[in-house]
Amino acid sequence: ATDRNPMASSVRADSVAEAIREVSAEVIMPRFRALGPGDVMEKNPGDLVTVADQLAEQALTSRLLDLDPGSAVVGEEAVAANHTILERAAAGGRVWIIDPIDGTGSFARGATRFAVMVALLDEGQTVSGWIWQPIDQRMYTAHLGQGAHCDGIKIEPRPTPSHDLSEMTGDVRTTFFVDQQRLELLQRFQDKERVVVDRGGACGYVYPELATGELDFAVFGRQYPWDHAAGALLLEESGGAARDLSGSAYEPTHTTWGLLSVSHRNQWELIHRELFGQEATDRPKP
Repeated sequence: ATDRNPMASSVRADSVAEAIREVSAEVIMPRFRALGPGDVMEKNPGDLVTVADQLAEQALTSRLLDLDPGSAVVGEEAVAANHTILERAAAGGRVWIIDPIDGTGSFARGATRFAVMVALLDEGQTVSGWIWQPIDQRMYTAHLGQGAHCDGIKIEPRPTPSHDLSEMTGDVRTTFFVDQQRLELLQRFQDKERVVVDRGGACGYVYPELATGELDFAVFGRQYPWDHAAGALLLEESGGAARDLSGSAYEPTHTTWGLLSVSHRNQWELIHRELFGQEATDRPKP
């Protein structure tokens, strides 16, 4: 199936999916549960990178530039080495965003919730996204205006769940919130069995779970594009919403803090009000 999105017409969507699967099979999976002592490093305290992340990003960068000459690439590990590379995302044109292993901590521990994520931006807008879960062998794809798919099967809208937050399932990351807000989130969800706090793992699992209705909402502290661009498009194309805490739609070129993503678009305001106790319009929209 050729990607019919006019903004992405020069690259076949299945060629990108094939490149992701091949790099995963050739570079990532042979190192799963086989990392040596020198193969895991800390970029920042608690923020791990492995040799598999680095090699997979290099391989994907090369493959994507071969498929789409003249485009640019922003990879998580390249930005870690040189933060100015992040500016390419907002510079216009066609830009590939790569998260070579989303959930590096899980991967390094030998746990299975990790994914490979690639998104394509055109003039700052996400037009395509791919999320590959190597252990489960599932490929989630989304193309702007064409719906969201899992292994080629369209993800259909789900019935709206309960409007009672206490009955909803959630994945909440408090890590990058300031002290008071972090404390309030932690207190709100302690003893709530249906809400996972600070141990959920990869965005490459959370966004598909939102898109399919397994999760009702997710809260994230930071907004780097490799974590969110592919997943936010998958979610929007399946009837959900990813918005910053002022209520503005997620933008892959913004790296401000705070993001609330919900499985059902019409529940965003309700969940935001319940979680943060204020209307989204309290803060000016960018």
